[in-house]
Amino acid sequence: MGIPVVTITLAPIEVPVHADRRLAFQVITAFGAGAKDSGESSKVLERDGDRVLVEFHSPVKGLLGRTKVYKTIEWVTPHEPDRVDFEHVNGPLEVMHDRFLLEEVEGGCMTLRYESEFAVRWWWPGWVIGMVYVRPTLRKMMSKHLMDMKETIEERARRSHLFPACAHTTDGVRTTN
Repeated sequence: MGIPVVTITLAPIEVPVHADRRLAFQVITAFGAGAKDSGESSKVLERDGDRVLVEFHSPVKGLLGRTKVYKTIEWVTPHEPDRVDFEHVNGPLEVMHDRFLLEEVEGGCMTLRYESEFAVRWWWPGWVIGMVYVRPTLRKMMSKHLMDMKETIEERARRSHLFPACAHTTDGVRTTN
């Protein structure tokens, strides 16, 4: 009998992106493209058909403002051009299922939507830790990550002849409850 786990769902996070979703898909699935100044990086470990096993290093600002870089290993399944699924294999959480949805909107633009469900150990004490610390920390980290991806995608769109930037003018991060 294992340690009980409790599952917690993160409310979706959405970011409007002024770019074609095919370009966004290329950027999101460019694993191993190099480390960023923030310490964020990814490395392809294995390919298995349509899936890719990827090691991610993700800096997370935690308690007292300290930054810790977490290492996770995840199976990533791209579904071009509208979805990328992430299945947790190893890392600080017991279970994690993430998804990026790339939704086309007016004028050739798109909305990048992040959905996540994770599990923590220790039943109700784990639930408290998950709700009070893990969920808000993950929401903050992923909101920043989506804004960083938005900037990268839109910068590439400004330079692209194949996937130019669109004309839509909405900015910012939206969360749904």
